[in-house]
Amino acid sequence: MVKIPTLYGSDAQEKRQEIKDYFQYCYKRYESLFTLVSEEKVYFEKADSLRHPIIFYYGHTATFFINKLKLAKISDERINPKLESLFAVGVDEMSWDDLNEKHYDWPSLAETQQYRDDVYTLVSKLIDTLPLTLPINEESPWWVIMMGIEHENIHLETSSVLLRQLPLSSIKENTQWEACPLMGEAPKNELLDVRAGQVTLGRSKDAKFFAWDNEYGEHQAQIPAFKAAKYLTSNAEYLEFVQDDGYTHDTFWCEEGKAWKAYTQAKHPLFWSPSKDGYMLRILSKNIELPKNWPVEVNYLEAAAFCQWKSQERRYYHYPSYRR
Repeated sequence: MVKIPTLYGSDAQEKRQEIKDYFQYCYKRYESLFTLVSEEKVYFEKADSLRHPIIFYYGHTATFFINKLKLAKISDERINPKLESLFAVGVDEMSWDDLNEKHYDWPSLAETQQYRDDVYTLVSKLIDTLPLTLPINEESPWWVIMMGIEHENIHLETSSVLLRQLPLSSIKENTQWEACPLMGEAPKNELLDVRAGQVTLGRSKDAKFFAWDNEYGEHQAQIPAFKAAKYLTSNAEYLEFVQDDGYTHDTFWCEEGKAWKAYTQAKHPLFWSPSKDGYMLRILSKNIELPKNWPVEVNYLEAAAFCQWKSQERRYYHYPSYRR
């Protein structure tokens, strides 16, 4: 594990090496995730009907580096214009988008890997040679490099979700991607008092670490006293909602939630599957007995429905939100 580089420092060469170590670590870690794919043909399968085949996500993060470096006029070098167009857009397809696979001529895994290797070499060379003035800010070419690294880190999460949606026969185990061993009964949750006070959200321009543009700015609000759950909502807590037929009672669901249920036919969270003893949880490469103490993984609509269900207790429950 390497540490996340700050934007500040007094030694440019030391910072250069720090960023290079971070880039190379994150880049290879992302590739390591895809070693879970059992064979090449799986790269050309869709884990989700509204997403591209897995090969797209393997190539996309490398293409992001090249396209952003060129847009910022840091590098005029293109490695493969065809792939840099093919892998550029379509991360989050929707049902109304053009998903006609006849429009896509996906490259082989070997061609995609060669492309990733070439991008790795080019970015590593840039890190070795680009002038570096500290601190790094949005006007610096190093901002683009940091953006590319953090963009790939985002896709580490999104791609792992897609791999979990593939059949288990398409995935093999890898000891680098073992599940958290802390499994057991969930702690009893409780509501804790939070005093009224002024809250400041946002990030200043002199922040220590890279951030996305929508994280900057400042918003202050006076918040009245409220209560907050001591722990994240556990699988055990959410299981009560499922067992109380929460997915079949439309009264808990907003209009968008009801439409989502009708489209997906969901009866429980995506990665749960019924078993004779309750539910199993699909992790990256296998099914395990549902860990009661792990935080539940649900989408916004499911979280909202759960809160409506909990609000039957004559107390209003709400999920964390920026909404007033």
